[in-house]
Amino acid sequence: MSAPVYLHIGLQKTGTSYLQTIFWANEEELAAQGLDMLPGSRGESFQLMLDVRDRLQPFDPPQARAILPSLTARLDAARGSRVLISEESFSPCTDEQIERLLGPLGGREVHAIVTCRDAARQIPSLWQQGLQSGRSIELADLLRRLRATEDAAARGRSRGVWRQVDLVAVLTRWARHIPPERIHVVTVPPAGAPHDELLSRFCRVLGVDPTRLDAEVAGRANRGLRLEQAEVLRRVNEQVPDELKRRDAYGNVGKRWLAVRILGGAEGRRILLPASEADWCEAVARRQVEHLRSGGYDVVGDADDLLPRPESFAPDEQLVTDEQVAAAATAALTAIVTERLTRELDRDTARSGSGRRPRLRGLGARLRRR
Repeated sequence: MSAPVYLHIGLQKTGTSYLQTIFWANEEELAAQGLDMLPGSRGESFQLMLDVRDRLQPFDPPQARAILPSLTARLDAARGSRVLISEESFSPCTDEQIERLLGPLGGREVHAIVTCRDAARQIPSLWQQGLQSGRSIELADLLRRLRATEDAAARGRSRGVWRQVDLVAVLTRWARHIPPERIHVVTVPPAGAPHDELLSRFCRVLGVDPTRLDAEVAGRANRGLRLEQAEVLRRVNEQVPDELKRRDAYGNVGKRWLAVRILGGAEGRRILLPASEADWCEAVARRQVEHLRSGGYDVVGDADDLLPRPESFAPDEQLVTDEQVAAAATAALTAIVTERLTRELDRDTARSGSGRRPRLRGLGARLRRR
């Protein structure tokens, strides 16, 4: 019989990068446990999503358009007892796009995995992710847009940015194509839970033993922004011309280099929602919990994990002063210059053959933490 296919479709900013980093780094171990990762790499998963959602651009590699047509053959060649395809940006797919993705899966048994997180923690992460994609919106403005587009969605109009956190709409739409009992909703545990609890819940759906996976790779790859560094990036994005923010170019320079490598991991304040949003987040969570409990889904974890905790809110608007921005920007520039000088010294050392230079390993990271 054909191996069942598990589609991990999101939601965005619900631990998906953490899980994907671990799973792709443990591909051989997963294969030994009977789980095959498709279509072939994390990058190909992203390209598959772009194709399904009609978002491929001329600068994307030509082979990106061959992934979806080749999916049936890749599934036929899979040797495991089950298959996982993981890409969090599948969650907003329209009905037509869902059918386009499911088409190559043929008559296989298809499951959907939806990871979800309380809105009070998800929204700051979404804002940060938007900055890492070149946007310059302030968090307060994002909140206003979310509430406006949520209201529009309730009236049956375009959801806009709300679709990124609209768990009820995502589940309702995908349940028109996959039976609810084969939709596994994995809740992100609250702060204070065991650090590997999300991984354990996700592995439970897939029949994977998490103790045999190297989970340390995720910690090394996860470098989020603090409030001050996020404001530096936001102000930089305001000054960068929009025509230069092409997805591939900005992803390499603005996201992976500046945001992750230079600004990521620096000390600063945690990004929190203002306490004035607590009642709204509570109302959103109550609707989500009610839907989970009545929809016939396989809930892995506790639906009440979607209820926001008081520690997710700040008593004020978390303003960042110009002095704080200047300090964070100075630290970032110091790290940039230090990184460049280290490379120059390495080249000089290699040319001279002396093998001796100042011990600078890790200096950039130490400077960012100041």
